[in-house]
Amino acid sequence: MKKLILFISFALLSVVMYGQAGTKTFAISAGAMFPLGDLGNNNLADSSSGVAGNGYHIQVSYDYQLSDYSGIGVDVEVCSAKYSMKKVNKYYENMEGDAQIEYVSTNGWTLTGIYLRYYLHLPLGGKVSWDIAPLVGGMGTYSPEYSITSTSIIPPGPNPTYTYLRQRSKAFSFAYGIETKINFKAGQHGFFLEGRILNSKTNFKHVTGTGYDGKPYDTMIKMNLMYITASLGYTYYLQ
Repeated sequence: MKKLILFISFALLSVVMYGQAGTKTFAISAGAMFPLGDLGNNNLADSSSGVAGNGYHIQVSYDYQLSDYSGIGVDVEVCSAKYSMKKVNKYYENMEGDAQIEYVSTNGWTLTGIYLRYYLHLPLGGKVSWDIAPLVGGMGTYSPEYSITSTSIIPPGPNPTYTYLRQRSKAFSFAYGIETKINFKAGQHGFFLEGRILNSKTNFKHVTGTGYDGKPYDTMIKMNLMYITASLGYTYYLQ
């Protein structure tokens, strides 16, 4: 993926700037977020598994058109996804055991970021255009808070209960990806369909909680956070 981004970046930088420059746009978009890689993995035996469900994505953007064929822009986004009880259930239903499992999550995943773009702008007609751009920037991530309680059901009871607790933690990291969108313009207004994929190698330096043995822990977890967003947006043409 890094090679593809470098190739696209080189292609964008090689575009010759012709035509009228100076068009400015403000845009807002919202849509779905789909976790990939460690973020969406449901292997609870692996501490780097995020067990994130599908979520939502909100973004605001500002673009400055350098020419008819290229421009620069900035995206500010927020993504949110729950800690997936469905994925937790799926993990435990494939395991044989004599325990009753209960799980609670009070906070899910929150991923925020600010990303710079140098985009290729391709007119497809009088009112339609296609943009494609690499994304580079910074990501701030808050991990979920959850507890998993295990109670033996072997008679006779009562049987002891064990609870694993994970507190919310945060991390900041470099992120990169690709964005593409189809624009439809009508005067000073327009709308667009947008798809993005982002990736970040994130290091949570202080992950805290309580283990099944009742003892507190403070550990470091490295994750490869990757997700796709699909959005519908509105554009206002300032000039």
